[in-house]
Amino acid sequence: MQDDMANTERELPLFPLGGTVLFPGMNLPLQIFEERYVQMMADITKHDSCFGVVLIKEGKEVGAPATPYDVGTVAQVIKREDTPDGRIILLAQGQERFRSLDIVQQRPYLIARVELLSFDEPSISQSAMQVREKYIDYARLLAGMSNEWMKDIKVPDEAKELSYLVAQSLDANPLVKQGLLEMLSVEERLIAEIEILDLTMEHVRERVRREGPSQRFSTN
Repeated sequence: MQDDMANTERELPLFPLGGTVLFPGMNLPLQIFEERYVQMMADITKHDSCFGVVLIKEGKEVGAPATPYDVGTVAQVIKREDTPDGRIILLAQGQERFRSLDIVQQRPYLIARVELLSFDEPSISQSAMQVREKYIDYARLLAGMSNEWMKDIKVPDEAKELSYLVAQSLDANPLVKQGLLEMLSVEERLIAEIEILDLTMEHVRERVRREGPSQRFSTN
């Protein structure tokens, strides 16, 4: 899928979400029940089963069309189940990032003309190695707070994939994640993630010292 999506422009149906930022390579479960998005799913099935996941900048998920941020991620439906009551339960996977150039349709759902964002960068860097080590520590720290133990934590070796996994996994404010998504440089994203991981782990450790193991910590 990603190999077919070079730096080109295309029209893409948009699915605005209020608190979720999707990154390439990551999975997103969705339950579709609004009529406009049921129609969207029917329409994209006729083509490549792709739509754009974007964070809402102004407005709400339901009701009038929301205003989304310009940068989002193309999602492709990889699993779908239609329920007897008309809902659609699906699993989508992030593909390439995109930037909206203009909105070409408002109703029944948003369609934007977008440019796909793809950049070739070194696959290994010093920052990537630091993020890898810190992310493993972060995952084990969170597991320990729930009295769990994680022996093996699988982390991608490739820097770009690693940066997306960490960004998706961070228990951070959606606006922080949106900022990571919009960064054009993998190295820039990794450096930002080092700072976020350091700050988050410091807060978690301080909470553990005060309260002991408890529920999952949130930086929201």
